[in-house]
Amino acid sequence: MGGVPVTNTFAQASDAPADVRNQLYANDKLLLNAIHRGDRAAWARLTTSDFMYVEEGQVARRDEFLRELEEDGLLPLIIRNYEVKIIGDTAQVFHQDDVSQRPGDIDVSKAHLLMTETWQRIDGKWLLRIVHTDRIRINPPPITLTSSQIDELAGTYRNANSTYVIRREGDRILGGKPGGPFVALKAETRDVLFQPDNVYKRDVFQRDASGRVTGFVARNENTDRPWARVGT
Repeated sequence: MGGVPVTNTFAQASDAPADVRNQLYANDKLLLNAIHRGDRAAWARLTTSDFMYVEEGQVARRDEFLRELEEDGLLPLIIRNYEVKIIGDTAQVFHQDDVSQRPGDIDVSKAHLLMTETWQRIDGKWLLRIVHTDRIRINPPPITLTSSQIDELAGTYRNANSTYVIRREGDRILGGKPGGPFVALKAETRDVLFQPDNVYKRDVFQRDASGRVTGFVARNENTDRPWARVGT
């Protein structure tokens, strides 16, 4: 049977030429400033008609995004790392940004953002099609619990048919399932534990009227899984 041969070709993205990188970097610097100045004209000029801004799971289409832009008095983000990959007329941009400090305001030295952007060259002009903003989460500062405070949390916990054990080894807190590996846990507060480098999860302990620990809630972002204490 005759026909047109089909071939699968996968074009490889490559580092953008210096002139393209410099142009997109300048565009991003302008937009980061414009977002705090309420400069709708700059964003309208450099975005496609189907532009989307995605932040923390919320999506704003172009009209909505432009409508909500207002001067807020904040300084623009500071670009620390900037990477551009290009394939044809599409550029994928990644940049890590620091939040600018305001005099007398809260300390933002540990506040960092990661921006993922898609730019397209349309009629010879680079336009922004989508931005995805995510906060770079870091471990909270741990506190030191006394041995007796750790012992209050230590015990065996159950959820349906699953068992989880928290134990103390010296001044360390360990957690895991029987027969499996135990991992080190840190205390964010007296009744909140976290696993270093797993910043989405917290174990929030519950107490009865007498102050005895009765269980904990394993909180993973917006999902809670209750564990009841069944033994020491």
